[in-house]
Amino acid sequence: MVDHEPTIKEAIDNEASSESFKDSNKQTTYNPLSERRFRLPIIVYHSIDDYGTSLSVSPTLFQKQVRFLAEHGWKTLHLRTVLKLLDKRQSIPRKSVVLTFDDAFPTVLEQAQPIMNQYGMTGTTFVVTSQVGLKPEWFRLDRRYKERALLDRDELDRLADSGWEVLPHTHDHPVLTHLPLAKQITQISTSRERIQEWYGTDASILAYPFGQFNSETQQAMREVGMSVGLSLRFSVRISTATMFDWPRIGSAWFKDSEFRQHLGLAGLLELYVKLKQRIKGDRSRHFQNPSPETTRGL
Repeated sequence: MVDHEPTIKEAIDNEASSESFKDSNKQTTYNPLSERRFRLPIIVYHSIDDYGTSLSVSPTLFQKQVRFLAEHGWKTLHLRTVLKLLDKRQSIPRKSVVLTFDDAFPTVLEQAQPIMNQYGMTGTTFVVTSQVGLKPEWFRLDRRYKERALLDRDELDRLADSGWEVLPHTHDHPVLTHLPLAKQITQISTSRERIQEWYGTDASILAYPFGQFNSETQQAMREVGMSVGLSLRFSVRISTATMFDWPRIGSAWFKDSEFRQHLGLAGLLELYVKLKQRIKGDRSRHFQNPSPETTRGL
């Protein structure tokens, strides 16, 4: 029996020396002696707009969701803060929540930041480093999002200056599972290095584009020296035995329902989501076969 809880590095080393990794969005059983489990809702958003797409949450609904969090005593944490608490073997404060925004769409600064600021909350945005300040181009992206540039450096700096975290989302937003190991390493390392160069802070936490990862992705994460990989597996239950598959809960599942939001934060929506996903079919079927779109320019 181990006589201490593992540090982040020890957890990753134990993870690397345990059973073979499985593919995207599936948990793997690792050495239980290295494991520390805790609950932490990490909510994923993309764009705060009225487009009604799968990436959208309307400004009105977003304000309602943030107000709900504030009125019920939830406080936002940065992911780096979570890692520091784990390394110090301290508990995650009760009613902590992480609000993440993938892709750095312009509405993060225009809509999300002002609304969250009203309630004393900050967030984390994951940045596609090759497309900062440019109109985005990647797989399965609605044309309306391609008409406006992503946040540029000055705008990202404004977010960072207001207390937000800026973290990597790969360099080009490919489907990582469609790339060989060497190119996955390049995508992850380049993105991390850019963020660290810009902000002088650790950028070892990455959100996988489309939530897709496989055993080679996890190997790439270890080789680059990453600490955490965030997927789109719906759960609030996190384990240090699966550092490269930390789950997040999709805000779209809350719909316009405070009751659903309450259940989601409490970890009581997970069975419902799994059943709905089984009925609708596995989302990963869209990512099974590489194509010029999924590996654009790589």
